[in-house]
Amino acid sequence: MKHINKMVGAGVLALALTVTGCSAGGGGGNNATVDSSKGAAETAALPTTAWTAADYGSVKDGGTLTLAVDQLPDNWNTLQVDGNVKSGAEIMDPTTGGPVRNTVDGQWELNPDYATDVKLVSEDPQVVEIKLNPKAVWEDGTPITYKDYDATIKANNGSNKDYQIVGDNVYKDIESVTKGDTDFNFKITFKNKNADWASILGGSTAGQSQAAVLPAAVAADVTAFNEGYKSKPLPSSGPFKVSNVDTAGQVVTLVPNDKWWGQKPKLEKIIMKVVSRDGLAQAYANKELDAFSIGTNKNNYDTAKKRTDGTVQQSGGLTWNHVTLNGSKGPLADPLVRQAVGRAIDRDTISASRLSPIGAPVSSQNSYIYMPGQKGYADNATSVIGYDTAKSEELLKEAGYTKGSDGTYEKDGAKLELTYTLDANNPVSEQIFKQIQANLKVVGITLKNDTVPEDKFFSDYVLKSNFQMTGFAWSGTAYPVASTESIFYPKDAGQNFSGVTDDKLGEMWAAANAELDPAKRIELANKIDAAIFAYTPVIPLTPTPNTFGVTNGLVNYGAAQFQSIDWTAVGFKS
Repeated sequence: MKHINKMVGAGVLALALTVTGCSAGGGGGNNATVDSSKGAAETAALPTTAWTAADYGSVKDGGTLTLAVDQLPDNWNTLQVDGNVKSGAEIMDPTTGGPVRNTVDGQWELNPDYATDVKLVSEDPQVVEIKLNPKAVWEDGTPITYKDYDATIKANNGSNKDYQIVGDNVYKDIESVTKGDTDFNFKITFKNKNADWASILGGSTAGQSQAAVLPAAVAADVTAFNEGYKSKPLPSSGPFKVSNVDTAGQVVTLVPNDKWWGQKPKLEKIIMKVVSRDGLAQAYANKELDAFSIGTNKNNYDTAKKRTDGTVQQSGGLTWNHVTLNGSKGPLADPLVRQAVGRAIDRDTISASRLSPIGAPVSSQNSYIYMPGQKGYADNATSVIGYDTAKSEELLKEAGYTKGSDGTYEKDGAKLELTYTLDANNPVSEQIFKQIQANLKVVGITLKNDTVPEDKFFSDYVLKSNFQMTGFAWSGTAYPVASTESIFYPKDAGQNFSGVTDDKLGEMWAAANAELDPAKRIELANKIDAAIFAYTPVIPLTPTPNTFGVTNGLVNYGAAQFQSIDWTAVGFKS
């Protein structure tokens, strides 16, 4: 099943065989090995970071890290909607950074490579003061200044509809960027308060980074923003740079950035190559990969465990897979039918079939905003789409459908037939489709399969809302409230693939984003969550942990829920 990562104030489309989700627990840098015989109670307390941590000085110099990605990005600008895919975020993560980074527990802290100070200096009006590190430069040696941040914010605030942005979350609430005493000091003043302001300043989640800032020349030019990086990477502002893109071989090579001003990266090279989802585990077993995301695929898990010089790591996660319903036309335009579909799906059985084989906590995802174990998580789903076949059929009858002699519901002479679009060569997608198909058959709904090429799944189907039902996953951040907005509101938001919304969500989100008191903000967020379930544009299915196969000796990289990767310290234990 594919997944879309939402990060850094917006969402990121991501292809994946595996969906990873969340079962939060304590922090720590020790390996968390997984035992598939464990039940949920034994595995509930997953660490937030499970990779092997090592001090910079204990990591040997040199070495090549080889990783897998699902595809080469359709656009290398991760702030542009076509570039909003997980693979692009993974490839670009070693090449980017920002004034803040995520910690083990999901909080943010100053990233001294990019800034000497970041602080909220006023709450009313909300003003953030940033002092950039004057040593920070782009790949060509040009200093990174307030002009870059000013242009990036203006490009993403939604005021110019020609910009094909991922989302305007946080950006739209900014009034101005004003220069301080130098080009490296500036203030961001908000016209509307936003508690997740730090999300646009960096804070990549476990190696999946959206650009915190673009060069002013790119951000200020609509054509450059939308089209300029379809076939080439953005300039590096991180410890690595892209040295080669082999489109024929589907391999991207990264090497240390010779303009990097921070501590020298330990690795000599990073190779990111496209590997088909059904070939991932074998590539790892053959030692062609140093690490890979297992997700919830039992074959991947079993294969990874057999590698004698590797281990399986499991941490809490932020990703939840789901079914998105296109409510813009056809039978699914009726919220009663959408809820009937939700009531018909046995989400608990789907979750158990995917999580038990990898020893993960078994639960269904019951929130659109928070993950199980994350502060604020509440079950707003069961009362609306809890598994109940009798209630499902009641809803269909209320929507004007009657059951035919063959057991299929129909209306105005047309049978209730729906189509589920899924990506080819993805066993997880296929498994979930079959389970949902069987569930819907029980209540008299026919579900047909529309399998499409995996490399066209997002570009031609998801992004264009060219489907009735489809499945992928959303992967979250430490900033779940603001980052979720563009998935559901407004109707034409770049990530709202359902094509429907509730207009009252605008005011509700504005209030939640502006609430700086954490407890009150959680209360407002759960009211939003309940309001979304009331019209059911998406059926959440399974939250899963991050589960990785990792070569022994690889340190500071692997399974993690929140923590940003320090790519200078990733390498092999000496």
